[in-house]
Amino acid sequence: MRAEQRGGLDQATAADRNPELMTTVIDLLREVGYDRMTIDAVATRARVSKATIYRHWPGKAELVAAALRHRHVAVHTPADTGSLRGDLIELLRTTAAICIADGDLMQALTFAMRSSPELAHLIRQQVMPAGQVGSVAVVVRAAARGEIPAEAGERHLFHDLAPAMVMSRLLAHGLPVDDAFLVQLVDQVLLPVLRYRSD
Repeated sequence: MRAEQRGGLDQATAADRNPELMTTVIDLLREVGYDRMTIDAVATRARVSKATIYRHWPGKAELVAAALRHRHVAVHTPADTGSLRGDLIELLRTTAAICIADGDLMQALTFAMRSSPELAHLIRQQVMPAGQVGSVAVVVRAAARGEIPAEAGERHLFHDLAPAMVMSRLLAHGLPVDDAFLVQLVDQVLLPVLRYRSD
């Protein structure tokens, strides 16, 4: 196994064993932002030694990425409703709940990524894929049922559409993300994207 793969597995295991530490990181990010958050502050609030943190994460960026990844993985895969449409609606309900709960955190991290290339790289390589676990599961199930072409799972546009449109409605337009909107998004956008067949 490659060293970086082992390191990722070690960090994931450490995060699973320290849920309070991961929660502390998220709480501090909300309170003071990425730039002002320090390992000292995390260690003090979580009541762990800095040596314990540095044993698993070489720096602040890696610790933040681990906490965000842990938060995404903790979100369950949407229930299998028996149909692609039903699964997508359930997926969007979960997505909307996350966006409502973490909208401020997402905005803060978007700005932090501009000033920290290291953080941006880790979020793009480790956190965003973890956030797509639910949508990937929905697509895989639908393809197995024969509801969509097998190659639909390779349509990366789909995995970005739902969260982008939900965030746009919440933050840009200030409108509610209710079931009426979610059904419209599924029927008019997501289903056509997944059912598209290239000639």
